[in-house]
Amino acid sequence: MNTNSKLETEELLACLHIHLFHPNQASLPLFRNLPLNQQYRMDAEDPLRLGRDGQTCIFALNDTSVSRKQLSIQAYKKAGSPFLSFMIQNLSQKVKLMVGGSELRYLERAELDDKVLCRFGRYELLIWQETGDSENKFEVLFETCNAPPSQEVGIDVLCRPPIIDTGMPWRNFENGSPVSQEPLESDETVVLV
Repeated sequence: MNTNSKLETEELLACLHIHLFHPNQASLPLFRNLPLNQQYRMDAEDPLRLGRDGQTCIFALNDTSVSRKQLSIQAYKKAGSPFLSFMIQNLSQKVKLMVGGSELRYLERAELDDKVLCRFGRYELLIWQETGDSENKFEVLFETCNAPPSQEVGIDVLCRPPIIDTGMPWRNFENGSPVSQEPLESDETVVLV
């Protein structure tokens, strides 16, 4: 079979990109059991389970603070749609799962948006979907992040002080106490105090 005919018959698989972050990932081998930076093929009828227990979960985290079964992601098809969609379910009785801005308790489910931030404990997972043609298989790609994904999506990021026209910070601190640099206007001329 030549390369062209193989490419014509091969289905493009949907891919779930899962970017992982934990503040201690550099010092602890939390993700050593995951197939990092490798596409892992899954059957659509099998749930993707993530947790501490490698016997019941396909993907195991090396962390005793994680529940034996933490979460599950299940592929499904919406009526009339040719593409796979995904639902996430919290399998932990002790740890809440945040999906976007919503909190999921034990056994609660939510549909995954095209790109969503999920958090449990001190873990952050930025999950985004790449559509494909296959109805019965998909791929998962785990990657680690150097910075919290919440910074990318703007959650829990502190606002910076506004900059006035002079280019100087709105408020300055000297010896631990605030010093006002608010402009005093006099005939439309900015004078700094």
